[in-house]
Amino acid sequence: MRARWILPLLLTVGCTELGATDDGLDDGKSDSSGGFSEVDAAHTNVTFQRYIEAGVRLLERDVNSELAQLTAKSIRERRVLIDELIDLTCWDFDRARKDLPDAGLTADDWKSLQDPGSDAGKKLTENLDGYMWSNRIYVARKLTVKRLASTLIHEVNHVINRSEVGYYENLPTSGFLHEYRSFALEAQFDPAEWEGVDLVDYVITNYELDRDKIDPGAIKEPLVPELLPTKEVWDTRDVAADVPDDDALCPSNLPPPGPPEP
Repeated sequence: MRARWILPLLLTVGCTELGATDDGLDDGKSDSSGGFSEVDAAHTNVTFQRYIEAGVRLLERDVNSELAQLTAKSIRERRVLIDELIDLTCWDFDRARKDLPDAGLTADDWKSLQDPGSDAGKKLTENLDGYMWSNRIYVARKLTVKRLASTLIHEVNHVINRSEVGYYENLPTSGFLHEYRSFALEAQFDPAEWEGVDLVDYVITNYELDRDKIDPGAIKEPLVPELLPTKEVWDTRDVAADVPDDDALCPSNLPPPGPPEP
């Protein structure tokens, strides 16, 4: 998950950089476009397709960055699915809302998530730039092109490292390592954005981690594999083996409880 709860200066949306729809792009489905796959292909529009295309093309244009090139290639090869936060699956929404206890979201909010101007959608966008589970990546709308590209780098790294599992294996150390690595890669892609920021302090503060409980060795050497989404890494990361969700059992899909038994 790429949260944006702290340091509003760093995480402000829409500064002087061009927005993702200002790049003169087509709808993302022309013959000249490599395209991408969405989580909910039935709920899409040209504006969103152009938005993601802008971020991916920015990565592709950075020919001197192996990180940017491999991230874009992973998206083009449909190694990941990309969608907006209002298209969270039932289970992914339930996970996200539990990670955001202060947002006041309930399981039933998922049912109105795709409604125009939904309160739940606004709360997600206010608290998150991106979220992932398995190979599903969700991003906030109206990020600048550079921030969108950085978020894609961040979340693809979570996917190849199976952060939805490893993140929780040995908290807070494991959470620190997973987030530090993804933010460090963002800083590699966009160093100006993170100039002067102590990433160790940023991650610990932003994710409310107890520094005293983090393994000192992890703080000293936080960059652990995997860093790049290479073919070899993807061959090891068997997405097909991930345990599928049964949306029929998701809290948002369950019928209300019946009357109590006499």
